[in-house]
Amino acid sequence: MQISTSMASFCRTMPLERAVALVKNAGFDGLDFPFSVYGSHAGDPLLRDDWRDWVHTLADVLDRTQLPIVQAHAPWKQAIPVDFHAERPWEVYARCIEACRLLGCRRLVFHPLRQPDRFATPELRARIHAWNVRWFSELCGLAACSGVCICLENTFDSHHVQLPGDPPYPYTRAEELLALMRDIGGDCVGLCLDTGHANIEAQDVPVMIRTLGHALKTVHLNDNYGRIGPIYEDLHLFPGYGSLNWPELLRALREVGFRGAINMEPIAELPKSTPAVRLLQLRAAREVLQELWSL
Repeated sequence: MQISTSMASFCRTMPLERAVALVKNAGFDGLDFPFSVYGSHAGDPLLRDDWRDWVHTLADVLDRTQLPIVQAHAPWKQAIPVDFHAERPWEVYARCIEACRLLGCRRLVFHPLRQPDRFATPELRARIHAWNVRWFSELCGLAACSGVCICLENTFDSHHVQLPGDPPYPYTRAEELLALMRDIGGDCVGLCLDTGHANIEAQDVPVMIRTLGHALKTVHLNDNYGRIGPIYEDLHLFPGYGSLNWPELLRALREVGFRGAINMEPIAELPKSTPAVRLLQLRAAREVLQELWSL
């Protein structure tokens, strides 16, 4: 069993090698690498002409630190245009796939692309689905050639655009994720479950895990208190700090034979901590997660 974590919430506050070393020193076996942090804004390493040099520098850091990347997260800036005209995936996504190949990472997490307005009709859902199928199908050839699995993550209504009585926000339910994976087709597509997103959408997370079954390739384990708007709900608390039933959730992962990293994606506590306190928090959270897994 590998226990890994993301460093997305704090890696911009310290040099890259120190951030990677912090995860290693906290006792984690692997890293969920945030390409989303390094490829979303002008001047970010993955958007520069010398992006491959940066990837090789990252490979050297990982080699010195002896911490493998077990999965990574792609940026999520691209969205479905309001008029639904076709757009190709931006170049940064191809670069993320190539970076995974160079770094030996085989799983790259994507959010299904969102349409920014309220979703209220079956016709709009069908258009969103068709747009995502076309967009991800274009990436699949490159992913397959690179030995990378595209892992589609469940979403939530982060901007509170849905009104009472509206259908659920797209790709918040297990069945829709499975349908998206099926319609894209090929062996290079799997699924990622974000437990916090599912909790916000009032999903029974253990049931969701059992429904996804062997299609589940990666996880983002984090806690929250469900929908508590207007406060931003996606708190990414450490497992056990919110309202999720962790023994039952982890039992469901074992039941479906989950073989990916037991990956934690904490955010809320870490950015405000000093590096020394951050190390203590991560070390304690890892031990808690390991104990919960054994229950």
